[in-house]
Amino acid sequence: MNLLKSLTRKNEFVSSAMCVLLVILLTVKGEVFWTKGNLDSLQASIAPTAIMAFGMMALLVCGYFDLSIGSTMLLAGMVSGRLALAGAPIYAIVALVLITGCAVGCTNGFLVAKLRINALIATIGTQYIFYGIAMTQLDKVRALGKFPENFIMLGEGKALGLYYMTWVTLALLAVFSYFLKYTPTGRQLYFLGGNREAARLMGFNDRRIIFAAYAATGLLASLAGILAAARIQSPSQYMGGNVHMTCMIACVVGGGSFAGGKGSALGAVLGVAFMSLLTNMFNLLELKAQLQNVIVGLILVTVIVTDGCLNLKKLREIGRA
Repeated sequence: MNLLKSLTRKNEFVSSAMCVLLVILLTVKGEVFWTKGNLDSLQASIAPTAIMAFGMMALLVCGYFDLSIGSTMLLAGMVSGRLALAGAPIYAIVALVLITGCAVGCTNGFLVAKLRINALIATIGTQYIFYGIAMTQLDKVRALGKFPENFIMLGEGKALGLYYMTWVTLALLAVFSYFLKYTPTGRQLYFLGGNREAARLMGFNDRRIIFAAYAATGLLASLAGILAAARIQSPSQYMGGNVHMTCMIACVVGGGSFAGGKGSALGAVLGVAFMSLLTNMFNLLELKAQLQNVIVGLILVTVIVTDGCLNLKKLREIGRA
């Protein structure tokens, strides 16, 4: 009984339970769920989004968010595609695009951490700016033809039955889990999100921490952009569309909080897996797309209300103490 209570208190318990329920439902109702094609599609859906969700979760832990990650992903996809078509070596493409993504993240970090601009306003602004820049490259990339095979392999290549991008996601899961749980900077994210004023009084450099979190988020979004562009094998203006909302919902479903102070790398992956399985369910069971919007909206409202109630309860307990 005590073990059960301990497990149910884990942030990841609800999201993992919902994933298991969806898998059971799709196993029973979806005849092709366990086919190679469907599992490959799930991998390709989960991996890039989960990579971005690591950054979003880090921001949520310290009480912030980034609405520009979709535009960063799209910009990275355009830049990487153009470099690949120009014949640049793979290592140079990855390095240059990651630097570009990090620069985008640093821009957001400067606006939010240094200039103290509200994260909503700052990242909506950069979302439009970087989307516009990315779209100026769309026709130029399309005119250059098909992506070279060595670049496509970044998205299509496999090892031991899993895509390279899935292995990258698993490696990042291990890295971010260790970072958040065992490093001083990772623990400072929780202190900052839990009680910002107390963290400052303890001597934490909140501006440096927030800036670094945004820089990491931009870098991860650019990595996801490279892998997604290689996977779809052509530039698309739809890449990254609404991914910021998917990541935020996934992170909260996985145990994060808009108020900050909680969340984990595993929770981010489980939340993304749940969202991908939900989409997969609608496709396999041939349900109406409008119903999917209703379900996602209900999930968003539910997690926000639940999160708000838990935070209100926490504040009341602090007040009584």
